[in-house]
Amino acid sequence: MIRFFQGIKRAADFFNANPSGVGFGTERRLQSLEVEIGRLPKAISDRNLTSIMNLEYDIYELKETIKTLQNTLDKEQVPTQLVLPAEQAKTFKKPKAVKLQAVEETVKKVKSKLTQAKVKRLFEYRDGELYWKKSVGTVKKGDEAGSMSSTGYKKVGIDKNAYQYGRIIYLMFHGYLPECVSYIDSNPLNTRIENLREATKSQICCHKKKLSNNTSAFKGVSFNTQVGKYKAAIVKKKKLYHLGYFDTPQEAYKAYCKAAKKLHGEFARVA
Repeated sequence: MIRFFQGIKRAADFFNANPSGVGFGTERRLQSLEVEIGRLPKAISDRNLTSIMNLEYDIYELKETIKTLQNTLDKEQVPTQLVLPAEQAKTFKKPKAVKLQAVEETVKKVKSKLTQAKVKRLFEYRDGELYWKKSVGTVKKGDEAGSMSSTGYKKVGIDKNAYQYGRIIYLMFHGYLPECVSYIDSNPLNTRIENLREATKSQICCHKKKLSNNTSAFKGVSFNTQVGKYKAAIVKKKKLYHLGYFDTPQEAYKAYCKAAKKLHGEFARVA
């Protein structure tokens, strides 16, 4: 009997979702079933098993009708004008996959507050240097732009904001302002465009030179007094990798160089 009422509920749900999804003949049949279903409580109270069995059979027919209608509606959901003929479907070309790199570069261009057009209006690039195109205040047209920072890098001021020289040059040629730039020859004063490459802060850390307080004379190598040997270690994305203990600093340095090339790739710096 529970299945009986479940069948009624499914029928009601279907008609609520698809009020116009039935034909005239089917609608007449369903109206008839509705009348018969209304007699169910009386049939149960009278214990008229014949009526109950007849109604349960009617519900079975109703279920089958709903299945047929649902299958028909599913097939008709796509408009015929959108369905390609078999001949056209075979020759239809799939759209080209969008390259992730192209998407990332587009996003960077949108995020850049400072635009390529504005930088080109302000500066002229010549052999790794920037020159003002307009006279503004104490700055005269043709003057070399920028100054040295306390950290040893050249900087240039735009709209009361200081920018690293190399980033502005990179923006002029590539259309977006990178998070950081790395100098391929490790010389921050060589700001020629061919010496600049985009980098993250993590990659910049990989490309740093040996610390001034290093006493082993080799980058990535220190002497462990407790063990009495030279330790080699390397950092990648703030994670420290222990490379082992060695009898000589040269052996430890060799292990560091091998790990640097593997972990840091083109940004590896071993001195």
